[in-house]
Amino acid sequence: MRVLVVDDEPLVRGELVYALGKVASDAVIDEANDAIEALRALAATPYDVAFLDINLPGLNGLEATRVIAALPSPPQIVFVTADDSRAVDAFELAAIDYVVKPVSQARLARTVERLRASRAPGAAHAAPAEIPRRVALEDGERTRLVKVAEIRYLQANGHVVTARIGEGDLRWKGSLADAAARLEPAGFLRVHRAYLVNPERVVEVEPYFGGSYLLRVDDKLRSEVPVSRNFLPAVRRALGL
Repeated sequence: MRVLVVDDEPLVRGELVYALGKVASDAVIDEANDAIEALRALAATPYDVAFLDINLPGLNGLEATRVIAALPSPPQIVFVTADDSRAVDAFELAAIDYVVKPVSQARLARTVERLRASRAPGAAHAAPAEIPRRVALEDGERTRLVKVAEIRYLQANGHVVTARIGEGDLRWKGSLADAAARLEPAGFLRVHRAYLVNPERVVEVEPYFGGSYLLRVDDKLRSEVPVSRNFLPAVRRALGL
């Protein structure tokens, strides 16, 4: 597997290259300091995947991906970024994964597994994501296995992500971007930079300021979830509004 790692921070880039070498020992890994350098490398060499930071100087990672998509044989794209609010933009550009820094080897190993599955003989351009039936959530010192269908929504508050179930909140072990990558194949919908909602649990839609909406879910409190204007088109499609 031929890999290009693109990040303008040498230390961060080096750590990612090292971790990739651990979880993908067969990978041939090259590095680029910015999008322009990456585009030159991609024009000269066929790569299987590019790991791109979003916040690059000059041309950012999202803008670079639009250029990369026009290449004769574009690589698959994995975004690796400290910004967990751009996952929707990333997946609209057909990124195969969105990983939030700091990156653990376990998280990176899941990305590599997804890449290998998508490149297997007979696979489509991108392998279908696994649809989880249960997820592990933290309840104090305990870990509970909760059916995905029981989750009403997930909310990010700084670096803490909670999942609302019928009787209250449990802690999601990861970022909201990780939750989106895991749960969007199960139908969950990003409706706000801080919220991921299960549309099957939405029971009311109320018009809100600026032409947006408040969604009410079917927990005991009829909790409200705001919809950001950036996500209105996707929400309207999903809920038939």
